[in-house]
Amino acid sequence: MALLIVLLALALVQVWGSGGPLHRDGWFVRWMGFIYSRGLVQGKPGIGFGLVVLLPVMGAAILLAIADAALGWLGVLLVSVPVLLYSFGRGNFNDSLAGYLRAWYQGNLDDAKKAAEPLLEPADIERAQSISDGQALHGLVFKAAAYRAFERLFAVLFWFLLLGIPGAMLYRLSHLAKTALSTEALSLEATTTPGSDGDRALATRWLWLIEWLPVRAIGFTLAIVGNFAGCYRAWRDHLTCKDSGTEEVLEYYLEGALGGIDSSECSAGVAVSEGQRLCGAEIEGMQALLSRALLMWVTLMALYGLFAS
Repeated sequence: MALLIVLLALALVQVWGSGGPLHRDGWFVRWMGFIYSRGLVQGKPGIGFGLVVLLPVMGAAILLAIADAALGWLGVLLVSVPVLLYSFGRGNFNDSLAGYLRAWYQGNLDDAKKAAEPLLEPADIERAQSISDGQALHGLVFKAAAYRAFERLFAVLFWFLLLGIPGAMLYRLSHLAKTALSTEALSLEATTTPGSDGDRALATRWLWLIEWLPVRAIGFTLAIVGNFAGCYRAWRDHLTCKDSGTEEVLEYYLEGALGGIDSSECSAGVAVSEGQRLCGAEIEGMQALLSRALLMWVTLMALYGLFAS
């Protein structure tokens, strides 16, 4: 059943380019505003964040149980596929990356910055605007794109396989809450400041904790589908690291997995400079690695389903 749910959700992502038709987060913004306007959470760091994330997750689990009791496997399917699609990351990753590469190969940094904005965090967007060096922009986008691919798909699938639909939704709502608390991106319906500094710190730490296992799982996968020696060395060196953020760890893994990639692996024409070709080859190589990693995960799910039945 888990494999069927994942395949259906991934097929819809291929059709739509993302889970866009289901990515409506207005309810979550209003929910955060409601929770943080209650006196119960005022001056009590952690309670607001816990209620914001855990209550909807519990609601999804109850809905899934009701659907299972009423309609059996069909009910599970009808609830699980939309919730998993909702849990996938926002935006069309491939289109954003393709737009960035087109501008990059044309040597237009302004267009490249604009195309890369969906891949960047708000703070990184401001940082990108001040960058005038192409190599610095490439480094920023490479790191951001790697994390965006991870958080939009692999982390969600990891927690779905481990904890089911509640696990996938737990990760997505944790990510949405952390982003909202970091940028104070709540609607005007909120009557108080969206969370205390304690909640913001807690949201950041919590997200790091629930990304700790999935990023190491994807790191080992990248070692298998990429340059094993280079990626395994990076994976081993950061296996128990408690200081580096998810973005930094994932960047180390990808750099190791890409190994000795060179400009000849770039798909751009001959008019592109050697530096542009090399940077483009790294982005294209990252896309290929992540596609192979996803295929490996789906294959392992299929094999598990085959031999476990």
